[in-house]
Amino acid sequence: MSGSFVVPLAEVRPSQLYLNGAKLASVAAWFDFDSPNYDPLPVREIGGEWTLTDGHTRAFVAHLAGTGELRVVRDTDDISMPVYEQCVSWCEDERITEIADLAGRVVSDSTFEERWTRRCRSLDA
Repeated sequence: MSGSFVVPLAEVRPSQLYLNGAKLASVAAWFDFDSPNYDPLPVREIGGEWTLTDGHTRAFVAHLAGTGELRVVRDTDDISMPVYEQCVSWCEDERITEIADLAGRVVSDSTFEERWTRRCRSLDA
């Protein structure tokens, strides 16, 4: 993917509070821990910091593999910035400020739906 660049993993901020355990297992099944290779993850600059807009599970698995940096690309999709800004605020409130902070926040599919997906959807209502 053209336009990708590398950012230190510790400098990429998450925009979600939880990871879906089923999705984590799926990503871990195909991820090459010895030689990480994945499509660049989408980021936006929010509050002066690179913030993931998607790819949290892949970023976390890269963290588990000991990767010190992430390959990212500027997210140019038409997304609701106020929604992402609110999500980042929730993360800051719970001290989730880097990908490693998602450790201990892996939940079941149904809990992810209840605790995260519904919460985010309420912002669009």
